[in-house]
Amino acid sequence: MTPLRDVLGVDLRTLALFRVLLGSFLILDLALRARDLTAHYTDFGIMPRDVLVGYLGPGSFSLHMLNGTATFQAALFVLAGIFALLMVVGWRTRTMTIISWVLLLSLQNRNTLIHSGEEQLVMVLLFWAMFLPLGARFSVDAALDNSQVGPGKKPTNAYFSGATIALLVQGMSMYFFSALLKSDVRWIPDGTAVYFALQLDYIVTPLSLWFRQFELLLQGLTYYVWALEFIGPILIFSPILHRPLRALIMLALITMHIGFFLFLEIGIFPVISIIMNLTFMPGWMWDYLATKIPTARRRDLHIWYDRDCGFCLKTVRILQTFLLLRDVPVQPAQDDPKMGDILETENSWVLNQGSAIYVKWDAVRHLVACSPIFWPVAKIMALPPLRQLGDRFYLWIADNRPALSQLTNKLMPWRPVRVEPTLIGGTVAGLFLALVTVQNITTLNTTPLRLPDQLVAVRQTFGLYQNWAMFAPHPELSSAWPVIRGELKDGTIVDVYNRAVGEPSTAKPKFVSTVFANYRWRKYLSILEDQTYEDVPQLMALNYGRYLCRRWNADAAPEKQLSTFTIQFNVERTPPPGGVKELTERVVWNHDCFGTTDPLS
Repeated sequence: MTPLRDVLGVDLRTLALFRVLLGSFLILDLALRARDLTAHYTDFGIMPRDVLVGYLGPGSFSLHMLNGTATFQAALFVLAGIFALLMVVGWRTRTMTIISWVLLLSLQNRNTLIHSGEEQLVMVLLFWAMFLPLGARFSVDAALDNSQVGPGKKPTNAYFSGATIALLVQGMSMYFFSALLKSDVRWIPDGTAVYFALQLDYIVTPLSLWFRQFELLLQGLTYYVWALEFIGPILIFSPILHRPLRALIMLALITMHIGFFLFLEIGIFPVISIIMNLTFMPGWMWDYLATKIPTARRRDLHIWYDRDCGFCLKTVRILQTFLLLRDVPVQPAQDDPKMGDILETENSWVLNQGSAIYVKWDAVRHLVACSPIFWPVAKIMALPPLRQLGDRFYLWIADNRPALSQLTNKLMPWRPVRVEPTLIGGTVAGLFLALVTVQNITTLNTTPLRLPDQLVAVRQTFGLYQNWAMFAPHPELSSAWPVIRGELKDGTIVDVYNRAVGEPSTAKPKFVSTVFANYRWRKYLSILEDQTYEDVPQLMALNYGRYLCRRWNADAAPEKQLSTFTIQFNVERTPPPGGVKELTERVVWNHDCFGTTDPLS
C-alpha cells in the first residue's frame, strides 16, 4: 500500500513542469484576449467601467478599472506577460507567481461576462501555486541555489504539504462536482447527453457534424464521461494499486480533454485542464524518463569558467539547469594550467570534451548540442548569420563582464530556495481548501448549505468562485446565432454584425460556430440571448447595442453613420434522437443610436 504522503504529495520536478506550463498558459491567454482588448476591456467596448460596477460582487477588485483607455489596458497586458515569463523561467518564482495571480484576478474581474470554466480553473490553480515551491527545480532560482551543489549532494524530489493536498483535491473537485451536477436523466439513465451536446451547432466543430451520426457510440460516451468524472477522482487517490491507477486515470482524463478540443469550440479550457492533470505526475515517472535520456552526448564534457567572474559562474549554472546538464563538471579554469592559458588567450570560458576545445559562441553552441532535449537547436545556432550574431553577442558580454557581474549581484544573488513547508502556509492552504470545498457543495441542488455573506466576500476577493456545471444538469437544448439588421442615416441597409453593406443573411451557415469571432464572443452572445428570456431590464443588450453604435460610427462619414438596428437570434431547438430541428427567429432588441432604446415587450 502506497503511503499517503506519496499519494497526496507532488514531485518537485512535477511542480517545475506545472510552473512552466501554467506561466506559458498565462502568456497564451493574454495573447488571445489581446485580440479583443478594446472591445472587452476599455470604456469603448461592451463593458465600460461605469457599467462594470453593477457586475462586481462584494470583495471584488480590479486594477484594470483605474483607466478605461486601450493604452492603459495594453500596458497592463504587457506587464502581466513579463511577470508570467519570469514565472516560466523561475526568477524570484514565488513573487512572480503572486504578482501574476493579482494581475489575472484583476483582468478577470474587468469583464466577467466572457468567462467560462477555463477562467475558474486557471484562477484557482494559480492561487494554489502561490503556496508551492515551484522554483525548486529547473529554474533560475534553482540554478542560483548553491546549497544544492557539491559532492554527494542529491536532494530528494518528494514534496508533501497542505498545499499539495489542496492542489490535487482542487483538481479532482472539478470532475467530481461536475458529475454530481449532471443530475438530468439525459446523462443517467438515458445516455443521450453527448448526443445533445454535439447537436449544439453554435459550439461544435466540423468533426462533430460528422461524428454525431453514430448515436450508439454517443450513448456509450455519455456513460463513459459521467463515470470517469465520478469515479476517476476517487481512484486517482487510491493507495492500493496506486501506480497503475494513477497512470490510467491521468491518461483517461487527458484523452477526454483532447476529445473535447477536437469536438467542441470551448477555447483553451482543455489546455488548462491537461496542465492540471499533469500535476498528478508522480516521481517514478520522472525517474523512468531519466533512464531513457541518452548520456553519450555529454560524456567527458567539462566546463571551465573564470574564477574572478561571478557573472560567468551564474551563467554556467543557468545554462546547466535549463539544458538538463547539471551533472556536467564545472571548475575554475585557473585550476588547470592548460585551460587557464586558453581562457586568458581567448578571453572566453572553455568547454572541452575529450581532446576537443570550444570557446566563445562555439562553446555555447556545443553545450546546447550536448543537451538531451535541446540539441536540435544547436543546428540552427550553427547557421552562418546566427553564428556571426552569436560571436558579436559573446564579445559584447566579454567586454562588459564587470558591469554584468555587478548587475547580477543585485538581480540574481546566490541564495537558497526554501522547499520545506511551513506550518502557517499549510494551515492557510487547509482553511482555503475547506472554503472552496464548501463552496462546491453549495452548488449542488441537493444541499441547503449556503455560504455566509462574509465568506462570499472572501471567496470573491481571492477569486475562488467555482461552479463546475459543464453541460449540467444537462446540455443546452437549443443553439442560437445572431443576425443584426441595421439602417444608416442615409437609409442604407447594412449587416451590423459583419460590418457589411446589404441585407444580412438569415440562412443557416454551413458551420454555425464560425459565425462567432472566438469563444469569448460566443460566450458573451449566448449569455445575452439567454438573458432576453428573463423579464428583467435588458442592460446587457443595451450596452452591446451602444458598443455596436460606437464601433460603426467611430470612423464613418456623417451620412453613413449607423442609426438603428435590430438584434435577432436564429434559434434551433434540439429534438430527441430521430427528430428534426426547427428554426425560429427571435427579435430580442431594437436599438436607436441617437435616440431612446427600450426592450421589446
